[in-house]
Amino acid sequence: MGWARYRAWLLPALRGECATEAQLLEDILSGRVQLWAGEASAVVTQRVWEDGVLRLHIWLAGGDLAEILSLRPGLEAWARGQGCRHITIDGRAGWSRVLRRLGYSAVGHQLQRTL
Repeated sequence: MGWARYRAWLLPALRGECATEAQLLEDILSGRVQLWAGEASAVVTQRVWEDGVLRLHIWLAGGDLAEILSLRPGLEAWARGQGCRHITIDGRAGWSRVLRRLGYSAVGHQLQRTL
């Protein structure tokens, strides 16, 4: 699949972020962020060190919600293999409603799940 397909899902999520589409593409191609793509959705994650702990942060997500959620076990398994101890996400209130039932809890302005 080409970038045009992912672009349609990810650019709406990129609005309001401090990055451009060109920067996002550069980050994906360089490996600074990870692109997880399904048939009808895409997620972008990044590994972040904070307070001496490695975590996987879900930076962008768009497309079919059910498919995004189906990507979660693979994301979490990969994160564990990378040494991440937590997975986090910032997002709209709707994410909180969906992810709380999957073991995420509010920590400051983010949702977090221990891996």
